[in-house]
Amino acid sequence: MDRMLDKIRSGDIKGTWEIRQIDEPDIKGFTVRGYFGTKQPLQPLEPIDPLKPSKRRPLPEKPFEVPKAALDEMREPLVDIFDEDDIIRIYVELPGVEKDDIKLNFEKGHVEVTAKNFYKAIELPVRQINMNGVSTEYKNGVLEIRMPKHKRLREEDSKHLKVV
Repeated sequence: MDRMLDKIRSGDIKGTWEIRQIDEPDIKGFTVRGYFGTKQPLQPLEPIDPLKPSKRRPLPEKPFEVPKAALDEMREPLVDIFDEDDIIRIYVELPGVEKDDIKLNFEKGHVEVTAKNFYKAIELPVRQINMNGVSTEYKNGVLEIRMPKHKRLREEDSKHLKVV
């Protein structure tokens, strides 16, 4: 700061300058106002106080509005899979989606969920699924898919099985 003041006083920095030293309790420093060869004044600099919070920038008109581009891009929903003894339960989070917009495609070993701009291919932990017993329920933005497993014979029962 001293070098800058010396250059202003010596005329090395051209322009019209107003320099004021601040020497108040708890505030020390300078304010410098001036022109760099133009008639437009510089905005005054305020002393920096590290203990004083800085001024906040003004908030946008709609701070919580999601940008339109973000709404149009493809997203992957959150999924929970529970492999129980006789059924597989899959929960898919689809916020803001209508029930009629949801499409399911069951392939061997996986299920595809498509809805508006959501897409997820879910690998199934078991391939032995009874497709005739699959059921779904959609409530409060969460899709539940229930997929019963094929009944398996116990080893003891399979030994007593007779082929005709």
